[in-house]
Amino acid sequence: MTADVHIHGVEHRFDTFTALHRVDLKISAGEFIVLLGPSGCGKTTLLSIIGGFLSPSEGNVLIGGKDMSLVAPRARPTTTVFQDYALFPHMSLRDNVAFGLRMRGVGRAARHKKALEMLDLVGLSDKGDRKPHALSGGQRQRVALARALAVDPDVLLLDEPLGALDLKLRRQMQDELKAIQRSVGTTFIHVTHDQEEAMAIADRIVVMNQGRIEHCGTPEEVYLTPKTLFSANFMGEMNRIPVTAAGQGVASPLGLLPLAPQTGTLCLRPENLGLAGEVSLGPARLEAAAFFGSHHRCHFTPLAAPDLRLIAHLPQGRHPAPGEEVELFATHPVILAPEAA
Repeated sequence: MTADVHIHGVEHRFDTFTALHRVDLKISAGEFIVLLGPSGCGKTTLLSIIGGFLSPSEGNVLIGGKDMSLVAPRARPTTTVFQDYALFPHMSLRDNVAFGLRMRGVGRAARHKKALEMLDLVGLSDKGDRKPHALSGGQRQRVALARALAVDPDVLLLDEPLGALDLKLRRQMQDELKAIQRSVGTTFIHVTHDQEEAMAIADRIVVMNQGRIEHCGTPEEVYLTPKTLFSANFMGEMNRIPVTAAGQGVASPLGLLPLAPQTGTLCLRPENLGLAGEVSLGPARLEAAAFFGSHHRCHFTPLAAPDLRLIAHLPQGRHPAPGEEVELFATHPVILAPEAA
């Protein structure tokens, strides 16, 4: 089962502190949405309001067209997967997964059958009789996911479920989580502060800051064409150069650049700086470089702006020696206006 989610003018206040400022968001049925932002940005508060664990000070949430304002958490068509998994240590995996069905009065045979189907979905069909302590962190995460899906929710809420895993396992689980979501077709709303995780799993990313939505779009849109400086900086590393409109181009510390006249901040990803490209940034000297496997991370000082530092990711084996002067080029330049910052 699956449903759309419409969030209308949701505001939430904790005493005198406003955690959410009139948030509006439409999520399509079957979509995988990631709420992304730093600690304190309001993403977990918004997730808690969708699940019914908090009531908004203003606004409302509709799931499948039904207003959830007076619907208790246990009566909503949602389930939640938490970071700590909250598995019952004395129960087998089968009984953990079947627990929600048991609370809904489903018979023993039917709930055990469903539990085994869910364990099979997450690749643990041969471990139904084991206890949680016998599993790895990644396996426990899968059990928590199977338990949440066993009750056939319309919307699955995930509160940083991969945060406790090490990097390699977290990346593996990102792939598995996306595959499971595609298989079941349920609407997923996932909270994280990890930019790479968001890009790996999301259909759309909702970048949040200080209780507001800064940008909502596909991973490509949010990364390549950010709407605000906060979104640009939060979604990975960014070179920033102040520019002002000047005739047919823009004036910058690097000189006149042949870009559409606009005043604001020129934003360039490190991978979009190199030894060839669309726009010349003039000569620069390599100060230092470090090898990161897939690329060299290089620090350049433009000769025209000695106080400016630019970071470029250059391909393996293709970077100048420290102290060498080269011409730098930019591709995919984005200028963000001051009012969008």
